[in-house]
Amino acid sequence: MVPFPPNIEHLVDALYPPARQALALEVANTARRLFWLGAALQLAIFAALYFSGATTWLRARVEHLIQKERPATTFSRLLTAAVVIAIVLLASAILMLPLTWYDSFTLMHRYDLSRETPANWLHDWAVGLALGALIAAVLGALFFELIHRFERAWPAIAAVLAIPIVLASAVILPVFIEPLFNTYTPLPPSPLTKSILDLEQQHGVHASSVYVFDLSKQETSANAFVSGIGYVERIALSDTLLKTFKPDEVLYITAHELGHYVHGDLWRGALYEWLGALVMIAFLYIVAGAIVKRTTPRSRGLSDPAVAPLLFGLLLLFGLAAEPVGNALSRQIEHNADVFAAANTHLGTAGVRAFARLGSQGLSTLHPDPLVVWYFYTHPPLDERIDYAAARAGLTGGRSPDAQ
Repeated sequence: MVPFPPNIEHLVDALYPPARQALALEVANTARRLFWLGAALQLAIFAALYFSGATTWLRARVEHLIQKERPATTFSRLLTAAVVIAIVLLASAILMLPLTWYDSFTLMHRYDLSRETPANWLHDWAVGLALGALIAAVLGALFFELIHRFERAWPAIAAVLAIPIVLASAVILPVFIEPLFNTYTPLPPSPLTKSILDLEQQHGVHASSVYVFDLSKQETSANAFVSGIGYVERIALSDTLLKTFKPDEVLYITAHELGHYVHGDLWRGALYEWLGALVMIAFLYIVAGAIVKRTTPRSRGLSDPAVAPLLFGLLLLFGLAAEPVGNALSRQIEHNADVFAAANTHLGTAGVRAFARLGSQGLSTLHPDPLVVWYFYTHPPLDERIDYAAARAGLTGGRSPDAQ
């Protein structure tokens, strides 16, 4: 916990009242319980699908239907794998739907964090599921074919192929996927727009890189982010940010996002993602291979799409284990962007006010437990960010701005 000097505490409490700070603790505790419950339920579903022999039966049925029309070929293997993977993911998502609904719709409305209609929520859920199942089916089918053709060398080949996959996902996401959920338009002309463009030009960023998106259709809180790589890289500001924050606060937040752009953080993130993929591939090769050998009645080997739920379960376990490492790297990247914002804006209390307002709108815990930060937080905790912004603005009586 970072204690605030009286002047900062007074300012923060004015924008983020203690009553809402207490409510944020309640929300965070509920969210963590649901996170672990969801992870356990998802693992149980994948385990049941594999160890019960359900996907062995499913693969046999799909294989029979496909090969009844055409002999066994590379295409039929790919199609069989794609269909099995898609069905597994669809079945899992439907079984998880009650918990997903409660977590991301019921609770969001209970705490006035969303005013999204049930129809819009179900639309976004269905679109996300369809896209996820399609991408997983295509990549998963190619993965199984890779193992089929290169039983021993597939990890090395997969490590190389992961590079264009990671880079393509960083480019495709903003161009094709984000507009399916929100509408993105160029930042309209205004004095604030001019201030943002002036700040961009100081760092060689093109004006076309800043967009506004209609987050208000899903959430009541504000957000901003950088996405894409190269010519599709852009800063995105939510309409809720522009409507509910003061211009100097928006400029401070935009400077943070500009820091990501200038630092090349998306390239750095892609590198970290690829390094994580290398570890994941090794994990699957060793652990999944060992389990498949001990459960031979359930599959023909690691190249059999019947092992899809086993692989999904192991990927989930890997993600849970790797969460602290990935989040620690992310927190450092985000702190560097905070440093950039503080160094390149001279807006007095704007940074403190912006972070306090973000915390109040999104019900973020002001003083989270260090263990919770270590495991869950992708950004520095709110109190550290406020303290840093205050120190760099000279509002904390000489406290070192780099004490974090």
